[in-house]
Amino acid sequence: MNTKLATLPQRNHGNATPTGHLRIMETTDLHMHILDYDYFADRPDKTTGLIRLANKIAALRAEPHVTSLLMDNGDFLQGNPLADYIATHSDDDDTHPMIAAMNVLGYDALALGNHEFDYGIPFLRGALADAQFPITCANLRLHDGPQIAQPYAILAREITCSDGVSRPIKIGVVGFLPPHVSHWNPDKLGRFADTTDIVDCAKQIVPQLKAEGADVVVALCHSGIGSSDHVYGMENAAVPLAAVDGIDVILTGHTHEFFPAPDRKSSTPIDPIAGTLHGKPTVMPGFYGSRLGVVDLTVSWHNSTWVIKQHSSRLAKGDPGLAPESALPERLREEVVAAHSETLAHIREPIAETKNPLHSYFTTIGTDLSQRLLGQAQRAHVIKALTNTPYETLPVISATAPYLFGGWAGPGHYIDISSGPIARRDAAAIFPFADKLCAVRRTGAELRNWIERAASHYLQIAIGKHDQPLINACSPGYNCDVLHGLSYEIDPSQPARFDVAGVLIDATHSRVRNLTYHGKAVNDNDVFIVAANRYRINGGGGYARCPDVDLLYTSKDSVREILVQSFQQQDGIDLLPPKCWKFSHLKDTSGIFTSAPAAQRYATGSISHVGPGDNGFDLYRFTF
Repeated sequence: MNTKLATLPQRNHGNATPTGHLRIMETTDLHMHILDYDYFADRPDKTTGLIRLANKIAALRAEPHVTSLLMDNGDFLQGNPLADYIATHSDDDDTHPMIAAMNVLGYDALALGNHEFDYGIPFLRGALADAQFPITCANLRLHDGPQIAQPYAILAREITCSDGVSRPIKIGVVGFLPPHVSHWNPDKLGRFADTTDIVDCAKQIVPQLKAEGADVVVALCHSGIGSSDHVYGMENAAVPLAAVDGIDVILTGHTHEFFPAPDRKSSTPIDPIAGTLHGKPTVMPGFYGSRLGVVDLTVSWHNSTWVIKQHSSRLAKGDPGLAPESALPERLREEVVAAHSETLAHIREPIAETKNPLHSYFTTIGTDLSQRLLGQAQRAHVIKALTNTPYETLPVISATAPYLFGGWAGPGHYIDISSGPIARRDAAAIFPFADKLCAVRRTGAELRNWIERAASHYLQIAIGKHDQPLINACSPGYNCDVLHGLSYEIDPSQPARFDVAGVLIDATHSRVRNLTYHGKAVNDNDVFIVAANRYRINGGGGYARCPDVDLLYTSKDSVREILVQSFQQQDGIDLLPPKCWKFSHLKDTSGIFTSAPAAQRYATGSISHVGPGDNGFDLYRFTF
């Protein structure tokens, strides 16, 4: 039952078993959002940032007779222009602002995420050097030199029990990250480290923790809540990990979701209301510091052993920032103020002009010019790179997906660039990561599967009915790829071939219609070159991993740098790349989806504004 546990009394007389209260708090996927500032939009954002959680963390810690621990679950060093600026401009002797902020807040442990390695091992090693808490990662080992993290840590704490006696307790903390990280970052990590399967590693490491006296084992799982069945090497392994004997608490992340989540579909191992996986308390507090995960445990002291008697899981919102700032947030602001000011000066530098507004309000409905421009830049770069190679005659297409699409981040998280100057921050908003661009060889059949995977973003709708929900709420926009250069339709009246995790449902299901290249039907055996970021071609987001033999090129520059260069080479963005896909025409049929209220001014054609929705969003209608 998801109920907040009552504060324990000072003393309990008689023969009752002594009980205590252990609280575990989690942040995850901060992506360098220390401050309440949106660097992509260049404006304050009081809904995000570690600074907004500071007072909540302090208040939860201050509750009497509660032993509290604060942990982070990875992807804290990379993800916005502040992170990029620090990585390229900081001195080796400087304490990294995120680590400084975590020291101020008194973190007890953290796990590494996949994005920690985006700037290379030397940078990561330097950033972690000043951490005043253990760094854990069990399923990644470097080949040479000292390890960058320890597999696990055992934290010795005291719990004041209901009989007034303070007793020692040992909390084992073990970190896991997606084993694909070495493929996602081969130049920074691939030849320097080995990774292992999350679940297999846990089965080996958890007994060691128990043997060393861990009373409670917490898995810092930088991996999402995906399939319930264990598949070796799976990216989102939180559910089968929770089934491993000896693990008591699961702290998840990586997919930027919320858990507990009442609107999530339940299953035998997943209880989204109580917040449990296989009956074990689990939290995932979104990203950018939008929530704090809180697991409360009632533990009893029985026969000189701690036993978990009760648990609850919840997500807590941070300080909305309406009152004058207290001392703790001010200290965090001081740690980053210099880098923040320098970053703002850098990201405000104009790089191009656009004669058309760029926005992502309807990005997965088929109208996102920013993604088309990204696809154009990727395609042009690969065509040039493959000139004078055996592959230069093959047709080149480009795969992109949006990163600011509203969703769990809220109605303020969209691209909205007015006609006029384009700044560096705008390029970062279109592609915020430090990933490289790859060129891979794919057949027509593989491209069709690629689009079918993307089309799982949409719910199945019935022809002849109006205002049906169109978007699957469990499908993030960043997994909805578009293949620029092709022409095709998506028919959501048909059942999906894949589920939202990329697991095949039925190979005979097909939503893709009229797939062509330059007006010619694409056959299964046709061969193409696809320009796509390295995360995607290595299986990120539940897409099929491209074999190494089909990897023909990897860029030296990041995707974002390639986009910036493309913008700088254009004398005003005026000639626009064409749309490549649309929904199939379905008679007397419409669907409802959400976007920001600000999107009303762009609602034309098949898209119309309906009215207010929930959580600050508005409702829009698409007429097929």
